Amino acid sequence: MTEPPTVAAHDGAGAGTGDPHPGSRAVNAAWLLGGFCLTLIFTVQLFRYGDEWWHIALGRLILSHGIPAVEPFSFVATQHPWVEQQWLFEVVLATLVRLGGDGLASLAMGLVGSLALLVAALAVPRRAHVPRGWSAAAMVLCGLMAGMALGVRAETVSALGVALTLLIVQRWRDGNRWVVWLLPPMYLLWANLHAGFIAGLGVLAFTLVIHRASRSRTAPVPGGLSLAVICVGAAATAVLLGLVAGAAILVLLWAVFRPVPVDPGVRRRPLIIASVAATALTLVNPAGPGLYGYIAETVSNPILSQLVSEWQSPNFHDMLTRLIEVVAALLVLVWLLGRRPRVTDILLATGAFLFTLQAVRNVSLFAVVAIPILSEYGAAAWAARAPVNLRLRFGNRLPGAVAVIAAIAVSAASIAVMAPQASASSAAQFEQTHEPETAADYVATNFPGQRLLSSDGDAGYLAYRFPTERVVFVYDEIGIFGTGPLTNYVDIATISSTWKALLAKYDLRHAILGSGNADVSALLELGWTVNCYEAPSARVVMSAGGSPPASPPTPPSEAPAC
Repeated sequence: MTEPPTVAAHDGAGAGTGDPHPGSRAVNAAWLLGGFCLTLIFTVQLFRYGDEWWHIALGRLILSHGIPAVEPFSFVATQHPWVEQQWLFEVVLATLVRLGGDGLASLAMGLVGSLALLVAALAVPRRAHVPRGWSAAAMVLCGLMAGMALGVRAETVSALGVALTLLIVQRWRDGNRWVVWLLPPMYLLWANLHAGFIAGLGVLAFTLVIHRASRSRTAPVPGGLSLAVICVGAAATAVLLGLVAGAAILVLLWAVFRPVPVDPGVRRRPLIIASVAATALTLVNPAGPGLYGYIAETVSNPILSQLVSEWQSPNFHDMLTRLIEVVAALLVLVWLLGRRPRVTDILLATGAFLFTLQAVRNVSLFAVVAIPILSEYGAAAWAARAPVNLRLRFGNRLPGAVAVIAAIAVSAASIAVMAPQASASSAAQFEQTHEPETAADYVATNFPGQRLLSSDGDAGYLAYRFPTERVVFVYDEIGIFGTGPLTNYVDIATISSTWKALLAKYDLRHAILGSGNADVSALLELGWTVNCYEAPSARVVMSAGGSPPASPPTPPSEAPAC
């Protein structure tokens, strides 16, 4: 089979309906508006991760005393320097909570998450003329998948950053030479919001490498050496990251689809200069080049996946997580049914999918990469394979007024469903049922300033409640603690042979733990007592006692209320 002589022929206009202008601006805007508002249902989330609390506490500390020079909350001496890698996000988050409570912070970050999905939907080639209905459908499906990693967290900002990078790169490919100069100021801001900017730099590096490889091709020879080198190189990178199956997947995809190269006619120099400037400006942050050391230390930490579930591989026994498989299967399906994918699309989507298999926190990256690809190739597959009667029935454009009214109705219904989630009462109830609120009140009254044993998740909330007392052990800023404190924490949590000695080493005589935690039973056998039980969150407050009990201790749930 011979490849098309130009990418323009490959990208042909009217991919979705054969119409070079599918739908009026009103209809297209209505689709995007409806899709955007619909995604708010699962991007607006309350503080479900637990680490939002210590970020708020840190933001308040920065606003009042500046960026701390050392870790401010734990009684443990950290093994790595303190790197404040998202200080600006924490200042913004603390300000939002001060102005409108947890609900305002949830709403604002939900808007950022939905904006990331919308920007990704716009990152399709202009000449493809993709109907916005396909973009809206891809937004909703991938947004539902990305919802498991979005929320009130700086990772949501990074999802928007990756989407903006994809949009800027696509407009550069469309021939806009000036749009790339948005990259330097964007990365300057991004590097002070979250270390996830490294993913955006990866997209830029990938774009430059793949574009250079495409330019080196003098003829569209099937199975050309340069494309094979690119695939093997990408696969080798995946293997080095621990994704051994990456090599087989990439070679298989290349063999099946034989993707066409990107357009070699676009000048690369503006993107090179803008990317170099953007990379240099990421050094303008409180840690300077140390920010890259922090990223390397965090990613290479061997204990990270043991303590933090989002650094683990996806649990495909969970039905919502299976959306990752659904989106990946749809990508393959639309590539098979429609036209052959471009090199950039097949490799970028595969790489994002492999990163998601390594850590579920990368699912938002996979989502923003998949949205423009699904919408473009889905429209092409529909145009090529759908029965004529269906194409005629669904190809007729809605009148602009009808489309706008429908979009307003969908948006209003979505907002009505979403709004109660961001209310002050919902936020207060969520805190009461998910965090040790009254248990912390009990400790503040009876054991002020005493060190507390708790889970790393609860430690973030306790740092928020006791920001100046250094009463918490390990919390979710895992990267700075080092293997020593983290190993000790794991040994206590898993009741290893050294756990009693570690309790004495750290002078731990009080605890706030989940009533079903294995440490509760072990501490009771050691002679600790349950001071009180917090029913809404199922937490107990415990203190070191005397001798081990002679008879079975009273169940924690029967202790007095906190």
